[in-house]
Amino acid sequence: MISSLANMLAHLKNCSRIKKNLVYIPYSKFKFNLALAFKKHGFVKRVSLLKYTIYRSEILIELASNKKHNMIQNIVQVSKPGQRIYWRRNQLKDKHYLGTYFLTTSNGIKTNLDPTCIGGEVVCRLV
Repeated sequence: MISSLANMLAHLKNCSRIKKNLVYIPYSKFKFNLALAFKKHGFVKRVSLLKYTIYRSEILIELASNKKHNMIQNIVQVSKPGQRIYWRRNQLKDKHYLGTYFLTTSNGIKTNLDPTCIGGEVVCRLV
């Protein structure tokens, strides 16, 4: 069974590869906050919440791009339902050259490049 986060990351990766700019993803609070974190760091241009009914909502994500290619080249899920990966503050400094890692912390979703990040569960890596 595939997790909803893995489904979101696969949608973003596939749409980035075929140079499609708009992505529709089923809504959840965590996925919406993760998309807002992507927007904050320049990987996504626009994030919107589309409510159709009380029970059905979607997230509209517009991918950011340069003249030739999208900003998201590769996206990898690090923590999986069977194996959770946690990093402390001192482990964040060693991983900064491999891409941008997004972590869930007690203060919200942060990246490894954020100086206020204290560590947490590693959600995904963007290159």
